[in-house]
Amino acid sequence: MDPDNAMRLIREFLHDNGFEDIVIREMSGYPAAQTSVEAPLVQAAISVINKYAEPPSVSPRIAGSAPFHQFTERLELPLVFTGLGHGSGAHAPDEYMLIYPKEGSKIAGLAELEKAYVDLLYALAGK
Repeated sequence: MDPDNAMRLIREFLHDNGFEDIVIREMSGYPAAQTSVEAPLVQAAISVINKYAEPPSVSPRIAGSAPFHQFTERLELPLVFTGLGHGSGAHAPDEYMLIYPKEGSKIAGLAELEKAYVDLLYALAGK
C-alpha cells in the first residue's frame, strides 16, 4: 500500500460515515516493495531452496514491514526476502534456529544455510 493513499482512504471513510471529529496523526510510513518472480535473483533463490529444502511457497507480499523500497525503488535492485532452515519466535526471547536437522529430513540446518548462500551467488552469476 502507498501510505499517502491509505491515509486518504481512511480519512474519506471516516468523513463519509460521520466521524469528521476523529483526528488521525500520521507517525510514519513508506511504500511497499516487490520484485517480479521472473527476476533472475528470485529464480536463483527458488532453485537453491529446491536443492536444500522443500519447494518454497512464493508470496508476492509478506505481512510485515521494513523499508525494502529503499532497494527496489531508490536503488532499483531486486529483493528476495527468504531463508532456509527452520526457526520460530523471531525477535522474541524464545527465538531459535535449527542447527542440526534430523538425518534424511528436507530441513536445512546451519551448514546447509551457509552452502546455500554460496550456491545463490553462483546461480545468480550464471544468469
